[in-house]
Amino acid sequence: MANFATHFKAAVVVSAAASSVILATNLADMSDILLLFILGALAGLLPDLDADKSRSLSSLFSIFALCAAIGLPLAIEFHSLTTIWLSGLGVYLLIMYGLKPVFESYTIHRGASHSLLSVIMFTLIAVNISLYLDKALSFALLCGVMVTLGMLTHLILDECYAVDINNNELKASFGSALKPVAISAPLASTFQLGVVLLSGYFLLPHYENIPEVIQHWQNRLANLPLLPDMNTLKQFSPMSSAVQ
Repeated sequence: MANFATHFKAAVVVSAAASSVILATNLADMSDILLLFILGALAGLLPDLDADKSRSLSSLFSIFALCAAIGLPLAIEFHSLTTIWLSGLGVYLLIMYGLKPVFESYTIHRGASHSLLSVIMFTLIAVNISLYLDKALSFALLCGVMVTLGMLTHLILDECYAVDINNNELKASFGSALKPVAISAPLASTFQLGVVLLSGYFLLPHYENIPEVIQHWQNRLANLPLLPDMNTLKQFSPMSSAVQ
């Protein structure tokens, strides 16, 4: 099993590569691309939400708690500085010392969060949250793509580390990460399925526009040159300078 640093570095590389494609195709502006990059990198840690006492779990909950503490005063109007501070502190403490211990107690490592159903769930959640924040459908779908790439990077890396190349054998953990559904965790899997169905229902008003957005992406990708312009490179070559 890959460690925290390996997972995070791999997610950063994949997220950076995807962000470069978005930048080259001009599908989002720089500020949105930065948000997408961060989202993809953090999504690479999401599968380890079921790892009790793990570094990924602590890091993710810390980030989530900080975002919630900062976002609450922005979403709700408070009339004093003391109220803003206390509300932010209260949300942070509730998440870190209320929600996090409960989450640790009811999850097992390589359980429901290490599954393709979990990837679909978090992807749809990311899309719906973006739309709820009045973001464009194209950006919301890009958020879903980044979450998918980040989480799949984590799961694939776990499976790769389950292959013992030296002894030409598979470790006992092989197949426990990149599985469709966590049968060993029926309650969590049922909950995930419910979230997927509910998230899909919330997306119903946008179903007609999704193919149009995807077609727009395809057109931009089709016109994206993979190799640099050779005529431009020749201008910087030593032989070109000598001729001049």
